[in-house]
Amino acid sequence: MSVVVKQRLLELLQEQNKNFYELFNFFLDGNISCHLKQNKATELLRYELEHIGQSESSLPNEIEEFKRWYLNENTKVCLEYQDYLKKRQEGAQRQYFVNIAQAFEFLIKVAPTKKVDGAWLYSVIKYWHDIEFHELILIYLEELGGGYEKSNHVCIYNNLLHSLGLEDFEYYLDDAYYHNAVVQLALAYAPPEFIPEIIGFNLGYEQLPLHLLISNYELKELGIDAKYFNLHITIDNLANGHAHKSLKVLEQVYKGFKNKDDFLNRVKQGYALNNLGISSTQIIKNLNTEHFVLQIFKKKAQMGQFIHNDQKVIACKTVNQWLGKPEQIADFIQTLINKKWIKLNAEPEESPFWKMIHYPDGKMYGVFTPAERRIIHDWIAGEVSTEALPTNLFKSADLNFHNADLSYLNVAEFDILKQQIAETSHSGLTLNTLIPFLAPHVHHSNIGLWSTQKYAAILFPYLDNTFK
Repeated sequence: MSVVVKQRLLELLQEQNKNFYELFNFFLDGNISCHLKQNKATELLRYELEHIGQSESSLPNEIEEFKRWYLNENTKVCLEYQDYLKKRQEGAQRQYFVNIAQAFEFLIKVAPTKKVDGAWLYSVIKYWHDIEFHELILIYLEELGGGYEKSNHVCIYNNLLHSLGLEDFEYYLDDAYYHNAVVQLALAYAPPEFIPEIIGFNLGYEQLPLHLLISNYELKELGIDAKYFNLHITIDNLANGHAHKSLKVLEQVYKGFKNKDDFLNRVKQGYALNNLGISSTQIIKNLNTEHFVLQIFKKKAQMGQFIHNDQKVIACKTVNQWLGKPEQIADFIQTLINKKWIKLNAEPEESPFWKMIHYPDGKMYGVFTPAERRIIHDWIAGEVSTEALPTNLFKSADLNFHNADLSYLNVAEFDILKQQIAETSHSGLTLNTLIPFLAPHVHHSNIGLWSTQKYAAILFPYLDNTFK
């Protein structure tokens, strides 16, 4: 990391205003100490909790009511999903994703939170000596797949994005899409005083939402590997999954708190933190392929403005002149539509522009990635484009494409850690040595996966072979 970039990230410690994308990278930077991250986490969480309203929480007021409340919420979601399935079986169209482009947009926009899945529980794993927290620790280890890349949630999602060619689309996202992910990362480095808020946040995050069920159904219908979403449906269950464990921890920790009213109020505030940022439901409601295409064109224009010749004039301007100013791109696209270079709501083959970017002999072939072309294809076709992807084209392989940043340079560190663990006979010391390698920025790397396996084997030996 350059000195300039590091200095900018450290300046965030002193800033009241928040750039969530920079904070996202701040917490995921392995070169920044846990001490600095904890300071920033404390400051950020205090600010968020001070400004979040209690009214935003729907949690009950009595600890005895939580299980019934959770069950009622779960039943309500399941009934709504059954109603959805009935409508689909009767011939109704998909509710969320009209086409592949909309599914891609959704996967891109939820990516910041998926890349830190489970992070809010990282701070809890240092309490391994306290059995009251074992259920939360177990949830975190399951989020990490027990140290196996095929089961590690971040690995699964990174692999999905890579297999679809969507891994570089973070540059298209507005800052607000990183807000909730930053909250999760702040909880990851929160000091002990925030335990009630962590429990409350976890309680909300492990609920089964309707959007997860429908997204899983429609993504599979479109030929997209929905393993990540299906996995969360199965493990976040109320019978014996994460939801069950979340309630169990709530009840256990509640008993030990002297001021029980204060504890529940803080649990409610932690629960309400789930509402910060742009939710999956909001993303789905606001899917806008036309706007997404505009962003793709604007990004391409940054380079394209310099390489076109000035012989081609469209509406009194050369292509370079059109591309030279970002604010003109929308008008340029509309001009291409007016001139019939792009024919909306028709087969893309009828649009000369599509032929230029799609076929190897096209003058603009290679300018747009396969994923970008698919988004443009569906935008041109409109509701005409509803077909699924070939099942073998975008299948997410069990390969850890994002194993680590330049992991081959970390071989020495890995060897040192292995030697330290081999020479340590005290289980507690071993666990403490492994904890830094289970952090959100590193748990999905080679050294992190190995460390997770060792940590899980010591604390929960009965889990052996569970994740393999």
